[in-house]
Amino acid sequence: MNKFIFPIIILSLLFFSLNKKTDLLEVDFLDVGQGDAILIKTPTGKNILIDGGADNKLLSQLADNLAWWEREIDYLVITHFHADHIMGLPELLNKYKVKNILVSNHQTKDFLYQLWSDRLIEKKLSAQIVGAGERFVIAEDLYWQVLSADDYHEDYNDNSVVIRLTHGSIDFLFTGDLPTTGEDKILATDLVLESEVLKIGHHGSKYSSGEEFLKAVSPQICVIQSGKDNKFGHPHPETINRLTNIGCQIKDTQNQGLIKIFSDGQTLRP
Repeated sequence: MNKFIFPIIILSLLFFSLNKKTDLLEVDFLDVGQGDAILIKTPTGKNILIDGGADNKLLSQLADNLAWWEREIDYLVITHFHADHIMGLPELLNKYKVKNILVSNHQTKDFLYQLWSDRLIEKKLSAQIVGAGERFVIAEDLYWQVLSADDYHEDYNDNSVVIRLTHGSIDFLFTGDLPTTGEDKILATDLVLESEVLKIGHHGSKYSSGEEFLKAVSPQICVIQSGKDNKFGHPHPETINRLTNIGCQIKDTQNQGLIKIFSDGQTLRP
C-alpha cells in the first residue's frame, strides 16, 4: 500500500502547481550579457518573450525562470534583427513551442535574418507584422500597445518595435534599441508614454534615452540590459546622468544579474 503513496503525493503536488494562479504580473529582465531578453509572465499563465539575446544563454535563463513543464511561449516579440537580440532565438524554436511571433515589416538580406527565416520555414511558422497603434489584449486588465514599428530606416535600431505594456494602472515601456531620433518621432504623436518602468534603449547608449523622452515617460524604475565589461562602454555616463536627473531608480543586469519586477496592477513590487 505504501508504494502508492509517494506517486500520489508527487501527482498531487504537480496538480496544484499546474493550477496555481497569481494576481501578480512578473517581468524578468534576463541576464544574457550584452543583449536584450525579457520574459513576461502574466497572472493568467501566459509567457511573453521580448528578444532573445546574443547566444544560447537565453535557454539557461528561461530554464531558471520557468517551471520545468512550461514549454510554451505565447508571444515572441522581436524588436529588430541585430545579433544581440536574436541569436538565442533559432535554438528557442527547438526547445519551446512558440505560438505567435511579432515583428516589424523590416526585412533584411543579411546572414542572420536569412538564418532566422530558414528556421521559421523549417518549423512551419510565420511571423505577424505589427504597426504603430496596434493593441494586443491578454486579459481585461492586461494589454500592450505598439508605439513604433518602422521598417524603412537603414539603421536597424531605428526600426525597433516599441511596446507599452499596461497592467491595471501600472505601465512598462520596452524600447528595443531605439535612438533619440525614433524617440522624437514618438513624442510627436499623441501616444501616451508615461510608464512606471522603462527598459532603457540600446543598453544605455548615449544615443538613446533623450532628455525630453525621459521626461515624458517619467519612470520610477529604469532597467538597463548590458554585459559586464562590454566593448561599447554601455551604459554611457551621459545616459546615467540623464537618468539620475529624472530621479528614477537605476537597475542594470551588468551589475545585478537577473532583475525581476512584479506588479499587482496597482503598485510595483521589485
